Amino acid sequence: MKILLLISFFLLSAISFCQTQKDSLFKADIEVLVEELEFMYGYDQTLREYTFYKTFDKSETNRVEALSDSLRAEALKEISFTSDSLVRKIFKYYINPQDALHTQRVIDITKKYGFPSSKRIKQFYNQEFEDPEFNPIIILIHSPKEFWEELKVMMKNEYQNGDISQCDYGYLLWQFSGRKSFKPMLDNGFEMVEKDGRSVLTSTCD
Repeated sequence: MKILLLISFFLLSAISFCQTQKDSLFKADIEVLVEELEFMYGYDQTLREYTFYKTFDKSETNRVEALSDSLRAEALKEISFTSDSLVRKIFKYYINPQDALHTQRVIDITKKYGFPSSKRIKQFYNQEFEDPEFNPIIILIHSPKEFWEELKVMMKNEYQNGDISQCDYGYLLWQFSGRKSFKPMLDNGFEMVEKDGRSVLTSTCD
């Protein structure tokens, strides 16, 4: 019994030391990492928004997004592409290849520093983000299938280490499970609530 307790103590001490070391490295390189992550996030969001709104003008995409559901649907119909062939090309040549590169880069960052969640970044970074909605989780929400098994293991460890919240973990598991159901999210900090006569998936995390 004493041997088991000693082993457990040394394992916990090693894990704690490793996390402290990662935090130290993360703090030292935080500004360079934030710039890179903001670029990857911006590329991800901007290209995807273009396939909906046919513009890179953020003020225009924000205007359309602020409309009611019915008016937004009408606006999107008016600005839709003549053919969806261009949208397919954008995904094939510009979005999908970069999703793979960005996913691998976030995996590499996580191995060295721990996962760079926006909440964790704010512990060491005192500047405003370029985009107030910036969230590195989104980069992995668009991760290609070939990374999912590796990411399931990695993100479970990051959740257990406290580098991501339960809701972030559930959100990521939803992606890594092929988005087939909301169960990974409902099992990890989300709930269905009634809002305006509709069932809405809502986070219970801070």
